[in-house]
Amino acid sequence: MKKVLVFLFSIILFTSCSKQDNFIEPTNSTTGNQLFYRDAHLAIQSFTLSGTNNNSIQIDFSTLYEKNISKIEIMSGETPNYLCAVYTVNLTINSAQLKNYSVTDSKTSSSTAYYMIKYTLNNGDFGFTNVIKYQRNK
Repeated sequence: MKKVLVFLFSIILFTSCSKQDNFIEPTNSTTGNQLFYRDAHLAIQSFTLSGTNNNSIQIDFSTLYEKNISKIEIMSGETPNYLCAVYTVNLTINSAQLKNYSVTDSKTSSSTAYYMIKYTLNNGDFGFTNVIKYQRNK
């Protein structure tokens, strides 16, 4: 019975978190026609992070199109190698217009946090952006 519980716990843990080995420094703006991320299913125009007065982190991103996507998640962690979902939005239709998203992450306790956007396609495949780093001013 103990092995079954450990196995189930492991499955739950790995379905909600993701290990990543790549990260980039934060970008606060895009210039010209440069996009933060683009592939055949998703185009992210901007992905910005900013601190709030109550030590939360404000996450803003906008998409230009969303195609055959069932779910978009914001993943966060204190290291770039282990990120867990802090926000999930389920999608039911494709979009070919600008959509803005705004999320507040109030669960960060360290001065450095790492974020990425993960998306899941209708067929179960997934993709993700590079990891970006947020450094809180001390």
